Amino acid sequence: MKSRRGFTNKYKIPWTFYRPRGIFGNNVQILKRKSETSLKLVQCVVAGVPTEYKREFINKICRENFLHMVIISILFIIAELSLAVFTEPFDSSTFYLAMGIALFNLILFPVLQYSKIKIEKLSVFQIMGTQLLFSAGILSGGLLWSLYEQSLFVSGSTYMLALYVVSAFTVMPPPISAVLFLVFALLFVYLLPSYQFITEAILILNINIISMSVIAWILNMTTYNRRINTFLNEKEIVEKNRELETVNTELRDMTMRDSMTGLLNHKCSMKRLKEEIDRARRIQYPLSVAMIDLDNFKDINDSFGHQIGDEIIIQVSYTIKEACRTTDIVGRYGGEEFIVIMPDTSSEDAELMLKRIQEKIGGNDYKEGIHITFSCGISELNGDSVHGLLKTSDFKLYEAKRKGKNRIEVQLNKNEKSAVVN
Repeated sequence: MKSRRGFTNKYKIPWTFYRPRGIFGNNVQILKRKSETSLKLVQCVVAGVPTEYKREFINKICRENFLHMVIISILFIIAELSLAVFTEPFDSSTFYLAMGIALFNLILFPVLQYSKIKIEKLSVFQIMGTQLLFSAGILSGGLLWSLYEQSLFVSGSTYMLALYVVSAFTVMPPPISAVLFLVFALLFVYLLPSYQFITEAILILNINIISMSVIAWILNMTTYNRRINTFLNEKEIVEKNRELETVNTELRDMTMRDSMTGLLNHKCSMKRLKEEIDRARRIQYPLSVAMIDLDNFKDINDSFGHQIGDEIIIQVSYTIKEACRTTDIVGRYGGEEFIVIMPDTSSEDAELMLKRIQEKIGGNDYKEGIHITFSCGISELNGDSVHGLLKTSDFKLYEAKRKGKNRIEVQLNKNEKSAVVN
């Protein structure tokens, strides 16, 4: 044992937890420590479940337990009240015993119902305490009825029934159920000689009760381990599905996106363009498409190497993507060519946006002091097909190249205009 400043046991419960406090002491901290301690104690016996899932597993099992307890409590209320009213003489010990068991379940019923509904908000200490109270109450009732039966006949069937109810319908960690069943078995063995005076009967009953307690514990342990396996299998399936979804997402991205820039690839860009054309025709809003081509990019590759060229393409694609709106669709058309699809955008507005992009790209610092410009062709949807809209934008792009590069050429409803960016 360590000093008062240290810890007193293997669960690291602070010594101050045991130190008496005044009526105005820090009771909130004491309750918090008590709850944390109970969680550690329960986690020690919830073996086989990963730490991150232990509370979830406890909630799942105990929610089912509370449902079973509510049903059992209702049945006991009905059975014991019927027994007291219709079969037992008023003012007899059995009458009070039956009424006591019915009253216990009647008081515990709303507690069980509340615990089942609010289990997420309860501490582990409260959850396990409520379940142990219910289980102890059931075993106590069975024990008292079996002791009373000794004056009539040699039997422990009522207590055995209580053992079965607790072990089959209230799943507990094996160490907790072992302690619970052992305590009540020893209590039965201790109290039995006071109610049963036949030595042979006492021996037989003790053997039966101890045997049934062991069987009840084995049943509870088997059920508990099966629940753990089921829970872990469900978690494994969920995890595998999540991993599969991640892989599928990555595969979709691989088929949809350019591996170097992360922009939409040529095939996906064409698919999105067709969708946007159909949507623009249906909703009757403008749609503009810009084709961008970096100027003199072959000379950059020849002079500085393809690695520098690739880095420039990546940087340019990032600049274009960042400058566009969330509704715009940006793709790598091929090589040093890019496509920008602008829904609900006229060609005049598209031109203004492409000028801003051109200024940003021209003002960026690139490796080796390289200066980048681009030429651009813009067209607006005017009853065109995908092929027709692309052909118009491509034609305007090559016109910008022919007129000296670093230009934006725009076509709107067959009326041409051009803009030069110096």
